[in-house]
Amino acid sequence: MSQKPNMIYIVADQWRGDCLGLYRNHHPVMTPHLNQLACEGINYTHGYADCPLCMPQRATMLTGRTGSQNRCIKNFTTENAPHIDPQQTLPGRLTREAGYQTKAIGKMHFAPHRARHGFEHVSLHPDDYLWWLEEQGQGGSFRAHGLGGNEVYPTESTCDQRYYHTTWIVDQAIRFLEQRDPTTPFFLYIIFEAPHSPFDPPPPYDRMYDNFTIPAPIEGDWRESDYPATFQEKRILSKYDFMQPEAIAEARRRYYGQMTHIDYQLGRLFGALQTQHIYQETAIAFTADHGESLGDHGVFAKHSFLESAARVPYILRLPSSMQAQYSQLNSEQAVLTADFCPTMLEMAGLAPDHTAEGQSLLQPNGREYIFGETPESAMVLGEGYKYIYYLTGGTEQLFHVEQDRDDRHNLAGQATQSARQSQLKNQLIAYLSKNNSPMVSDGAFIQRTAQNNAAALRRRNPLACRGPMHGGDGY
Repeated sequence: MSQKPNMIYIVADQWRGDCLGLYRNHHPVMTPHLNQLACEGINYTHGYADCPLCMPQRATMLTGRTGSQNRCIKNFTTENAPHIDPQQTLPGRLTREAGYQTKAIGKMHFAPHRARHGFEHVSLHPDDYLWWLEEQGQGGSFRAHGLGGNEVYPTESTCDQRYYHTTWIVDQAIRFLEQRDPTTPFFLYIIFEAPHSPFDPPPPYDRMYDNFTIPAPIEGDWRESDYPATFQEKRILSKYDFMQPEAIAEARRRYYGQMTHIDYQLGRLFGALQTQHIYQETAIAFTADHGESLGDHGVFAKHSFLESAARVPYILRLPSSMQAQYSQLNSEQAVLTADFCPTMLEMAGLAPDHTAEGQSLLQPNGREYIFGETPESAMVLGEGYKYIYYLTGGTEQLFHVEQDRDDRHNLAGQATQSARQSQLKNQLIAYLSKNNSPMVSDGAFIQRTAQNNAAALRRRNPLACRGPMHGGDGY
């Protein structure tokens, strides 16, 4: 392609990989614009976050290096933030080497929180959004319901749709399209805060799913026999076991509402591209930093390598001038969020970092396995199976992902699967050893003792802090 394409990289925070309307599964979510984008492009059905946590994934998306490679496998502060060379990030290289205008909008979630990491300009949520609310006479309306950023009880937004952060982010994106220099290509990075908790969509999205059948959380047959200790600790610490089934169902309903709000707002963005006659020649990617367990297997949020938390939506719509050339891309291959960085570098005519685990989706994928690591667990996926090791208690899980997309049947320990379990376990230990993971020592996994003091865990309350909203706090 002679002319460098415009590129838009869209990320939703905590969007499950199975929550797209085109799947017509038990999640009744309505996503007409993302459905259309998937029909125009490639919808990868095995997209994964290698470290299903917010901040490590931001670093991965901008560098193409996994959390294990960056040694960034948990959310960080300014004091222990990973070193990221802004000259070598995706936006840094696009700006410096390929003449792109680069703009980021939304929940960057870095430390320090105003770090640009190679972008020419950032419109930041929450800071810039909160100042805008004050200018509109809406100061104090963001999360005035009192729920913190990691609380999962359902509610509704305390500001109208036109003042909600999803709408503001798309407004900012459309403004950029109108104010950009039309003589140079652009790279626009949009990262929504939704559908991350609190599950508080604005009207009418708060009641949009009232007449839909809301599925109950998934329960694996391993829940009673070999439930990982880390899950039990999370249930007690976060008081998930206090939630009544009706509250869980309503939280799911509001979660779907946030997704549909994002999708409908993307309709505005795609319409703006059409109006400027640049939609067809703009590359568009859509994914998430991780999923949301949403009550499945007794827990909420992310952290784990179960499908609900680690699998993400993964759509790539190429410019029309490139579609014929890459019409045979394999949508069934396992891909990582790290892969979008080298893909976009290649579309701009730049060579990727060959030391990074991220691989361009435009090249034949020779990846046999994908790996993942958090402070609590690690995963390897290959040959149609997924093996997970849990540091606390040393629990092992093995799932046949091709036949069991909901992790219902743990095959670990079965005699017929012992060779496969051992082979995948050894692959994972070798990978973690190569990346200096503290989870392994002398070629073997270490094991941590579970906390058995339920009363002490109950007294802690890590999720409810609403906090001050300015300065990057209050998530």
